[in-house]
Amino acid sequence: MDSVKIYVDAANPEFITTLKELVGESTRWDYINEKILYCKKHNLDLANYMTVIPVPFNTSGKDMLMHTKELLEYEKPLIAINSKFDKLITSLRTCQSDDVGKLDKDQTSYDNVMDAFRLALKGIKMVKKEL
Repeated sequence: MDSVKIYVDAANPEFITTLKELVGESTRWDYINEKILYCKKHNLDLANYMTVIPVPFNTSGKDMLMHTKELLEYEKPLIAINSKFDKLITSLRTCQSDDVGKLDKDQTSYDNVMDAFRLALKGIKMVKKEL
């Protein structure tokens, strides 16, 4: 289970605490915040230090939206979405960002589905090969 990562909206600390308890991680918020600050200060991937990873949409949302767009528009298909996920498909088709690059939730259908999709893609890293 060491390779499993759970990205969760940082706006719900009670839910994060419950998930951390379930996977056996520390639920002490002083420790969690210390680890987050340490990783940010040293430009380290928080996923290397915890399984349940709080993601603040206010600071990461724009980057997650650009990452989602990059993965969906890559020259070779990287993501396939089954047609039964009609809400996700509708959300992707109606997705719009505002003038600063944040998701425009008023213009995007099923914006919560879009948020969940962005979190699900958070762990996918694009690696560029040097020739």
